[in-house]
Amino acid sequence: MDTELPAHLWSLVKPRIVTLLCVTGAFSLLAAGGASAATLAGFVVAGACVAASAAAWNCWYDRHLDRHMARTADRPLPSGRLDHRLAAGFATALLLVGTALGLALLPLRSVVYMLLGFAAYVGLYTVALKRRHWLGVVLGGSAGSFPVLAGWRAVRPLTAEPVLMALVVFAWTPAHAWALAYVYRDEFASVDVPTLPVVVTTARVQRGIRYAVCSTVATVAAVGVFAGPPYAATAVVGSALFVLGFRPFLRVGTERAAVRAFFTSNLFLAVLFAAWGVGGVAPGLAPWSGLVALAVVPTLFVGMWTAQPSLRGVPASVGGEWSPVTDRLSAGVAAFRLRLSGEHDRPGKGE
Repeated sequence: MDTELPAHLWSLVKPRIVTLLCVTGAFSLLAAGGASAATLAGFVVAGACVAASAAAWNCWYDRHLDRHMARTADRPLPSGRLDHRLAAGFATALLLVGTALGLALLPLRSVVYMLLGFAAYVGLYTVALKRRHWLGVVLGGSAGSFPVLAGWRAVRPLTAEPVLMALVVFAWTPAHAWALAYVYRDEFASVDVPTLPVVVTTARVQRGIRYAVCSTVATVAAVGVFAGPPYAATAVVGSALFVLGFRPFLRVGTERAAVRAFFTSNLFLAVLFAAWGVGGVAPGLAPWSGLVALAVVPTLFVGMWTAQPSLRGVPASVGGEWSPVTDRLSAGVAAFRLRLSGEHDRPGKGE
């Protein structure tokens, strides 16, 4: 038996992406009012299997492309350490298990949304758009929205609130993906994948990310009309930190700043959905939620920034997130001093 086979199969499912999708889906279920432990566990396992299948099919379809990029050449499929037929069988099995488990434990429409997410990622993004147009990330971002709808629909019918939260993920995806693609833009260019940082200048990438960040914050604010106090407090604090985390890249456009923006976006989405879910199952936390958000959320962001996570050996930049505040304070102090100096130099009335 190949002792490395479990590790090879594990790498196919892109665990970090699947984890983030499970977080958004599970907290959506909780935001809808929660369910029994069995239902929640069944949803997470079924959703993880379907999402993992989509990731594995993505790896299978891109195996020839991945062979020519340094970031992916050592993966099991492009390197030849894993047979592509075994990978296809594994991906199929995951889809079948996830679908069967979902049908056994969840409402049909919840499972349908899971499968729509699979179709969007594999069909719309991987096959149809990734190699053809820079809009692939934008339209393919719909794949990340479906777990939100699936989680809510596992408990009760859809309302405006989960639809808006699904739109949050849709709006958030381009800023998140383009920050990552900016770091790896040379590799994407070498295989003719037309992601935005490959086909336009850095200035236009910055502009596109700025629009995505603003759209995300606006959609996050719209959800606050429906969501509870834990979400509202976290949305205010988290949105400010989200913008500050992207600020260095929007100012200087360096790879280190792009790394910081990428990890900032991950943390922002996670804390936002966690607060939304907590508000759904523990509305009694309202008196304390604002204080908790003011203490915990900044601590998480500053801790992440200080830790300097890296991509492709490029560490995230340190500093610069508070420059808008310090710049304005410095300008204000300078103007105040200038005014005092002018008043001091002005001749008195009797002179």
